Amino acid sequence: MILLLLLHTAVAMVILLSGARLHRHAFRLATLAPVSTAILSFTNWSDAMDHDGRMEELTWVPGLDLVISFRLDALAVLFLAVIGITGTAIFWHAGRYFSPGPRVTRFAAIMTLFAGSMAGLVTSDDLLSLFVFWELTTVTSYLLIGYDDHVAKARSAALHAAVVTGFGGLAMLGGLVVLGMEAGSYRISDIIAGAPLSGTAAGVAWALVLLGAATKSAQFPFHGWLPAAMAAPTPASAFLHSATMVKAGIFLVGRLGVQAAESVTWWRPAVLVIGFVTMAIGAWQALRQTDLKLLLANSTVSQLGFMFLLIGSGATPLIYGGLALLASHALFKAASFLVVGTIDHETGSRDISLLSGLRSSMPLTFATAVTAAASMAALPLTFGFAAKEAAFDGLVNQGRIPVAMAAALSALTVAYTGRFMIGAFGSNLLGTGEPATARHTGNRLVLPAGFIALLSLVLGFFPGLLDGIVTSATETVGGLGEPGYLVIWPGLVEALGWSLLSLTAGLGLVAGARRVDLTISRIRANTEAIPGAQPVFNSAIRVLLGFADRVTGTIQNGSLPAYVAIILLVAVGAPTLGVVGADIPVSVPGGATPAQATLGAVVLLSAVALALVRTRFASVLLLGAVGYGIAGLFAVAGGPDLALTQILVETLAVALFALVFRHLPARFPRVRAPAWRAGVGAIVGLFILAAGLVATAADTNTAVADRYLADSVPEAEGANVVNTILVDFRAFDTLGEIVVLAVAAIGAAGLVRPVLRRASKRRADR
Repeated sequence: MILLLLLHTAVAMVILLSGARLHRHAFRLATLAPVSTAILSFTNWSDAMDHDGRMEELTWVPGLDLVISFRLDALAVLFLAVIGITGTAIFWHAGRYFSPGPRVTRFAAIMTLFAGSMAGLVTSDDLLSLFVFWELTTVTSYLLIGYDDHVAKARSAALHAAVVTGFGGLAMLGGLVVLGMEAGSYRISDIIAGAPLSGTAAGVAWALVLLGAATKSAQFPFHGWLPAAMAAPTPASAFLHSATMVKAGIFLVGRLGVQAAESVTWWRPAVLVIGFVTMAIGAWQALRQTDLKLLLANSTVSQLGFMFLLIGSGATPLIYGGLALLASHALFKAASFLVVGTIDHETGSRDISLLSGLRSSMPLTFATAVTAAASMAALPLTFGFAAKEAAFDGLVNQGRIPVAMAAALSALTVAYTGRFMIGAFGSNLLGTGEPATARHTGNRLVLPAGFIALLSLVLGFFPGLLDGIVTSATETVGGLGEPGYLVIWPGLVEALGWSLLSLTAGLGLVAGARRVDLTISRIRANTEAIPGAQPVFNSAIRVLLGFADRVTGTIQNGSLPAYVAIILLVAVGAPTLGVVGADIPVSVPGGATPAQATLGAVVLLSAVALALVRTRFASVLLLGAVGYGIAGLFAVAGGPDLALTQILVETLAVALFALVFRHLPARFPRVRAPAWRAGVGAIVGLFILAAGLVATAADTNTAVADRYLADSVPEAEGANVVNTILVDFRAFDTLGEIVVLAVAAIGAAGLVRPVLRRASKRRADR
């Protein structure tokens, strides 16, 4: 697995370094990456079905016990097969889709990096590495969606996707960290095998994980970014937004869903509600579209909702049906997107109001579309039918209401599939405009789509070819109940009745397509006031930016006292919030010696006087008195080294202040200080007092000091313990301090040098 990721990275780097020499031929080299992914999945196929899969580990930081681990179990192998097979066909198609140009090389490299990120995501057995690959898919998808960066729509769509999925990713990171802490391990396999994680912290963590999965897989109310992302070139849409990236959230709820369902009671109802609502919204939006690509995008939203509720439910029969549906969807949807890409490439349009009669001018494209659409509509003898039967069979056991809802929404799936086929290849559905004609047959361009569609057709006749890996993947995930089955004919069972009912209803909607369009138009006219996902997102961004402007204007207002106050209040507030409710021991010191009392009085009176005096020179003297008084306290407490250091630092500080203040007015300007400054000072002072009282009660265990004393000579070969601590035991601390001093010196030199230059120039002029 590690070699596979290195291969993806190497291929991407070679393509990038080749510059403009490869042009669209870069995809021929890039195809090596998904082909390798497919080969890896097939070579581990039997092991994944018979065992728990193969583990690979790479130690990252041994001292911190950070290990990157990969797990090639049945679930990972199934996802790798989807990534590899669809990726190979899509990369093959992209090599002919793009016109020659230097930007194609960059696109191919980013697609390769994305494919590697997806492969790493689905094989990660560590929560933190899973998050890293998760975010890599976000970054690379942003670059792919914004490929046409000169187009405002593409830039907006890329930003929309990055903001939504990035927000979900950060939320998910918080959830993953808490899960790892609650479970005592960041290994996914350990968390799955462990006891359910309940309690308030775990409940919040599961909610954050669900939020991350929902944003990535375009679930309601975050579904709007996926249709907007259709601004990307069609090969990117086919790979990212139908077969791979949008399945990342599905993978996450599949990997962790059973544990979540056993840990918190609200998980299963939440997943079912989110899935059904997403399914309904996506189907409704698909029926409204006239752009073939947007139609497929919204249909993807709908089917992602179906997979989300099935795989995330935690019930074994539903998980089985969801995984079968996932494999089926990847094949027919990738083929459908490539068909749309071919139509757009050859006719210059994706608008069903302009397309007409392409079945005669593009026969191979039409045949490919028919094969893919038959599986999408779940017609008998297709892989889509076998997968949906498995899903319905699992839903039947959950009660009549869930299966009835799924059947009703599946009827809409048949309806928008018919709209896709009639709009692309039938007579002019809307009867507007001059029909677009194909310049070429597009046979060479559609061949990769034909390959995927043919594979889907073969699996329709022999669904048992995938039954073993889907069953093993389901058992890997776990859950309650027995896995389902993938067969060409399920027999006269209740699930078949629901399938035939939804198919019949859907075909009825297809037959009345014009009447359906009129009904949809009337509903749209009556619901125009209801904002869609894109306007809601735009409004949310405007509100967020307005709030950010107000916060920035308040906090960063150019006032140095305000900046200092904010820094101090945060420094006080953060640790205070962290210990609220904790039982913290406090120790009040006993009586002071006469020397300590005298020095303490000097420090206190000098500090009070420092706040009251009006002349700069007096303030410098009082500041020095405070510092020297503290040095005296160090000395009488038995810390001569600290006292000496304090004296040296204080002497240097007083001298510098005196030199600088020579060039300033003798008296401070009379400014009425606001009352809040006194409040901030009081808060910080009380915090320092409390911290001091807590520090005096701290554990005085000398184990570290004893270790330094014992190891100073044998380990560091130095009799001076202070020196060995500075240059051996805590060498990195010393190095950091040296770097800080060096940076400060460079900054001071940069500030002083222009002044010295000007002074030197004035002397030369005189």
